[in-house]
Amino acid sequence: MMSFWNRVVAQYPLFADTLVPGPGARPITVEELAATGTVTAAVAKGQEIFEIAQPKHAGQLWFYTLCNAMVAPSVYAMVEFEQVPSLDLRQGQLHARDEFWFGFVPGAFLGPGEWRLAGQQYGEAIGVVVDKLCEVAGLRPAPLWAVAGDCLAIAASQAGEEAFEEELAREVATELIDGLATAASVPAPRFSADGRYKRAACCMIYHSPNAEMCTSCPHLR
Repeated sequence: MMSFWNRVVAQYPLFADTLVPGPGARPITVEELAATGTVTAAVAKGQEIFEIAQPKHAGQLWFYTLCNAMVAPSVYAMVEFEQVPSLDLRQGQLHARDEFWFGFVPGAFLGPGEWRLAGQQYGEAIGVVVDKLCEVAGLRPAPLWAVAGDCLAIAASQAGEEAFEEELAREVATELIDGLATAASVPAPRFSADGRYKRAACCMIYHSPNAEMCTSCPHLR
């Protein structure tokens, strides 16, 4: 299993922090990830790092970074490496790098083309984090589920561009979000005329005085 992820990291070093727990990282469970103390600390740390005033904005930004860390390496594997890692966060290794940044190393592979099942697994696992964020940061669930869908589809689209597999990437993105939608209402994926995924949600980074609105932000449309 790790030999496969070592190949992924060798090709995409940006995934190293997610897939290779550093010396200060500690293993956690999904229940610990969704605990009040963990989520409250992550939101507060996000406010500190990005100088964001409102907890709800920092909370949504943290959730975006969390989802990206949880799914992006696996979705790249689906598009470029012809493997379907399980997105069941209760399998494999969840780890906390610090109060804000987390990682996940999948512990199993699904069958060929079982992208929808992977999306369903992710929805079943991440829902407890959505619920806790709504409780502690005053967020609504719908934008968070849209963020979860975006992270799946964005990773697929980016992997498709890297591997010149845009058609496969759209199929993977659609199936993943279809699976995610078994857990909650999620916007159906939309693509531009040139095949690029059109985001459904905002990451809220523009609420930081040190950042600008993303060029792909749906608020710009």
